[in-house]
Amino acid sequence: MNFREYIFREYIEAKPWKAKRADIIKFWQGLRPNMPLRPTPVNKQHKGTKFREDGLRITGSPDFINGVLSRLKDLLQYDTFPGTKLEIEYRQIGQEQGLPVYVCYLHVIDRKS
Repeated sequence: MNFREYIFREYIEAKPWKAKRADIIKFWQGLRPNMPLRPTPVNKQHKGTKFREDGLRITGSPDFINGVLSRLKDLLQYDTFPGTKLEIEYRQIGQEQGLPVYVCYLHVIDRKS
């Protein structure tokens, strides 16, 4: 591809969608409370990053992470639901201004596949 084709491609290709902050807040406020959590389970043979899979990454202090987890107890059913299990990791990842920083990752894994 020559430079002209490259530049032309940049003009005609759509950029990935990104919502504006105000639109996100408005959308969030309009969501029905307690909507069901329906993650698509990750294939158990999956290798590599799960970035494009349904999952959660919660970062910060243990108080914050624990507060978020306490509001997501509906996901616990996937640990005992036939054919699925929870893959969860909770660990310290470093320190910021002398305080420990943590991360919690959560994915539902399909045991059947």
